[in-house]
Amino acid sequence: MGGSVQRLLSWRPLVALGDMSYSVYLIHWPVFVLMMAALGRAQLGTAEAFGAIALSLGLAWLMRRFVDRPAQEHPQGDRIVAKKTLVVVISLALGLAPLYGTRAVLDARRADERAIVAAAPGDPRFPGPTVLGTSDPVDYSDEPIPGPLAVHESWVPDLPEPCPPEHEELLAGTKTNCSALPGADEDSPRVVIVGDSHAQQTITPVAAELADRHGWQVTEYLTGSCAFGIWDAYRDDCVKRNEVVLDLLTEDPPDIVMLQSTQTMQDWAGEIQRPGVQAAIEWLTSLGITVVGVRDNPRSTSDLYECSSERPVDSATGGCVFDQYQYLAELDPAAEFTAIPGFIEIDPTDLYCVDGECYTIIGNVYVYMDNNHINGAYSRAMAPELADRVDTVLGLR
Repeated sequence: MGGSVQRLLSWRPLVALGDMSYSVYLIHWPVFVLMMAALGRAQLGTAEAFGAIALSLGLAWLMRRFVDRPAQEHPQGDRIVAKKTLVVVISLALGLAPLYGTRAVLDARRADERAIVAAAPGDPRFPGPTVLGTSDPVDYSDEPIPGPLAVHESWVPDLPEPCPPEHEELLAGTKTNCSALPGADEDSPRVVIVGDSHAQQTITPVAAELADRHGWQVTEYLTGSCAFGIWDAYRDDCVKRNEVVLDLLTEDPPDIVMLQSTQTMQDWAGEIQRPGVQAAIEWLTSLGITVVGVRDNPRSTSDLYECSSERPVDSATGGCVFDQYQYLAELDPAAEFTAIPGFIEIDPTDLYCVDGECYTIIGNVYVYMDNNHINGAYSRAMAPELADRVDTVLGLR
């Protein structure tokens, strides 16, 4: 056995690889990152990965052959210190230059991707879900947005102003993002958003659109993994957040509360009503508050952004395709709440799925940013249509 291992380790290609291992260490990372940036990918396919490995090995061989080895093979005499210093300086230069160069390239590419996303509203290359309502021909020769370097910045930002200090004090320790959007005046109708990150990604852009149309005031109380419902359905800090917000809504009822009404499951059609949401709806509507519920979006165990970037240039839909009824209930579980006076249910499913099939790229925009959150660029593109639906039910259009 020992002889077999010795023969294997004495194999000339492995000996050569070991001889230039430090050069491979210095060079491979910049090669891989630069190749991903050049291709606009968050990860390399098999062919690209083998190409990057081959390029790294080739550059490492050159470095070992023309830099490292000459300096090591001629260290005699008084020039030994100078030779070793030269090796260190050249190695550092060859190691650090690609790192800083890679960072500069990635920063520039990220800035370009951000700029494209920021300019996307109204750009015919990136219509998002608005293309589903038209029969116009499409041409998606541009890469879909956001690119891989900007996708993880696709969180919908907080509203522009902080909440009153007394609200922040009441919510201390709950990791709640409390922010506000002022209205046209102090007497403008007030809207409150309360929920988790799904409410942030789906509801906040709709509320901002409604505020822009009507001059409404908006306040949001958002806590990760903490939906809004009567508190016996929740635990720990989420209980406190829900108690504090419910007290605030009871003491000074706003005109509208917007929340998520259902919760989907990963790769399963077992969609449910959000725990405790019915009791919350019944209590809020009894105070004269209009409650707008928004149905949840599909969730998966797989990354719905990474799964595929393929789509026909002449088709509005692409990416991964999955059966709607494997991810969502056949009927909206919160539809029954519409029997409660003052409750409105908004179902965005037709903006994710078409004729029973759901897509991860629509109108040249990625629908998801990970395995369960709607991409900020897509949610902002959905907002005008969803705001139209709210306006219709409220009789404002």
